[in-house]
Amino acid sequence: MHRRYWIAAALAWSACSPPPRSAEDLLPARVDAVWERKSLHAMTPPQTAIPRAFEAAYEGPGKLTVDLYEAKVSGTAFEMSQHWKMTANTVVFDKGRYFVLLKWEQADRQALKAFVRALQKHL
Repeated sequence: MHRRYWIAAALAWSACSPPPRSAEDLLPARVDAVWERKSLHAMTPPQTAIPRAFEAAYEGPGKLTVDLYEAKVSGTAFEMSQHWKMTANTVVFDKGRYFVLLKWEQADRQALKAFVRALQKHL
């Protein structure tokens, strides 16, 4: 009899979880009042622990591309940031269940730092 209560409680708890955030909410149309999103599309996730991935292109004081990966658990995003092979003109960070890879070309350094801070805060 107790098992039924646990199953009912588990179903009720999972039904109360908030719906996933949309790509438009995760990667806003404007960031830090100077960066404007020019494109946004879904990508194929690189692994099964990543159910969703998106890519957005922004223009402002330069051009940059943001790849956002939504993990099932925050530990996966943290692990991705720890093991990512860094290359020139890239920044990676994780926040909660999100791992972000930012690539830029010809971007103003101060504006780029402000973009990263604003996106971290938004996530």
